[in-house]
This record gives sequence, C-alpha cells and structure tokens, in this order.
Amino acid sequence: MAIIASLLRKGSIVLLLLLCVSLHKHLKTMEPKKMMVEEAALPTKLFPNQGLEERLTHRRQRVNEVCRKYGFNTSKGQAINSKEFLVNKEHGLVWCNVFKAASSSWLWHFNILAGYTEEELLENINDPLRMAREKYPRLDAQALCAAMESPPLPVVFMIARHPFIRLVSAYRDKIASYSPPYQNLRRRMMKAHPELGVGTSVMLLGILFGQRQYPTFPQFVQYVLDRYRAKLPLNEHWESMFKYCTPCQANFTVFAKVETLAEDSSYIMNASGIQGLVKPRFINRAREGSSEEVAKHFLCQLTKRQIRGLISLYKYDLEMFEYDAKTYLNCASD
Repeated sequence: MAIIASLLRKGSIVLLLLLCVSLHKHLKTMEPKKMMVEEAALPTKLFPNQGLEERLTHRRQRVNEVCRKYGFNTSKGQAINSKEFLVNKEHGLVWCNVFKAASSSWLWHFNILAGYTEEELLENINDPLRMAREKYPRLDAQALCAAMESPPLPVVFMIARHPFIRLVSAYRDKIASYSPPYQNLRRRMMKAHPELGVGTSVMLLGILFGQRQYPTFPQFVQYVLDRYRAKLPLNEHWESMFKYCTPCQANFTVFAKVETLAEDSSYIMNASGIQGLVKPRFINRAREGSSEEVAKHFLCQLTKRQIRGLISLYKYDLEMFEYDAKTYLNCASD
C-alpha cells in the first residue's frame, strides 16, 4: 500500500497506471491452464505415402549419423534410460514419453489401450501418468531390450520437439501456472537470481492484489543453466531428449515430431494396428497463438549468453532432430 500511496501523493498517476499495465501483462502469461480434450482428425489417406516413408527413414539415418559422430553408439556410450519407456506388448508399442511433446495425447492413447475408459480418464485428467504407470510398470534395461527385440518386432517411437519450445512449454505449465508440487522450486529460482526478477514495484503490486509470485522466464532459464553447468540432475520436463530417451541405445523405428504430429501419429497407429482401437485426441493444444510465436515472445527476453547456454545444453537434440536456434540467438539481448 505504501508504494501506491507514495505515488498518489506525488501525483504519479501515469506511473501507477504503467505499473498496473506491466503487472497485468506479466500475470496474464501466468494464468493456470485448463485441461482440454478434443477429437483429432488424422489423415485418412496414409498408405502408400512415399514422402512420409522417406521422411521417417531420413530421421532414423540422421540420428544414427549423430550417434556415430560422437561415439554414442559404442559400448562407451551412455546406458539406456529404460525407466522412461512405456511398453504395450499386446499391441506391439514401445514409447519413450518425452514430456511437453504431445505426451498428454499419447498417454491418453496408452491408457485407453490399457483398459481405462474415457470417463475414468476424464475424472483423473490431471494425473494420467500415475494411471499409466499402474498398467505399465517401469522396466530395467534388460527387460526393455528384450521387449524391443521380441518378434514380432514392436513399433518403438518417441516424439521430438524443438528443445527451446519444449522449455517454454514446461515453464508455462509447471512454473508460471499454479502447480503446487513446484512451489518450493519456484522460490529457489527467484532466490537464486533476484536480479532477473520483475522488479520491486511490480512484485509489490502483485502481492497487493493477492497474486502468487513466480520466477520470470530469465530467472527460470538461468536456474536451469546453473544446474546444467554444475552437472546436477535436471527436471524431466526440461531434460534433453537425448539424455532422457537415449536414442543412441534404443532401437527406435519411428522418430515422430510435433511439427508433423498428425501424419506421424497416424503412421504409428496404422503400423501397430491400433487405429480402430483408439479415437485420436489432442490434449492441451495451444490456443493463444502458434507455439513458435509464444516461444519467441519468451526466448527473446533472454541474453545471448543464456541462449548460447541453451544451445550447449540441447546440443545433441538440436543436431539429431535438425532444429535451428539462430532465430532466438538473433533476437536475444547482448
């Protein structure tokens, strides 16, 4: 109250209004999102599709090339991260669940295949992973490799997304929205880099209006980069796809991408024979503009040093899945 009274005494109505507008814009990006479930219209004419087959072949070749380039496909490479795969033996599907890359939509499909009804999933819409793990327990490396190599060979897939856009999505969903399990982490982020915060005036106005306090995107990114440079574990929602799914160790047959999700998902469903068993769904599809536009809004708030740090963190994701970071480096501040 004191700051507002002071501004009013000094006749700084314009400044007060500017602060309120700044607060509104800041908090608008931090509103909790409602879970949305929509029917998805997938391509009906899929086979034969030479272009799709060539694209998927190219992606496999590209990943293999990068694995060989850095020696990750040898015995000296990293161990397979078996704990993050879901295996449906009945329908010949093995999926590495990359968070913030259509994970909600495919968790829905896997839960339907496990026997849950749509009504049960809607009643537990905020906890699909717990439900999935009740049906798909985590496997050790030996059991996962056996499942991937058992005839008839399953469709082994993961869904890739630009790592920077994944990062923005994770920030908005877990940090800048009301997600109670992340409250302590939010406080640590703000405490670690107060110099990257919203500023005292905006923070005080937020407290005055009863708004929860969140780290800014630069605070969040700097915290992630600090942990990366200190070689500390990263949260699964912003861990690199390379480290999370270990594509150099797992024999993936399909590298799908969010950018071509409808066609890639249709291919996976037809190849595994589940196209008549599940009704395709989009869960939490973005509604406030394209993901690229939203991501650019946040990423352009960073410094070039931070962008270069992200390029280092996600080096293998960018190279394996052929994503570019120049746009974000160009718009970042010096």
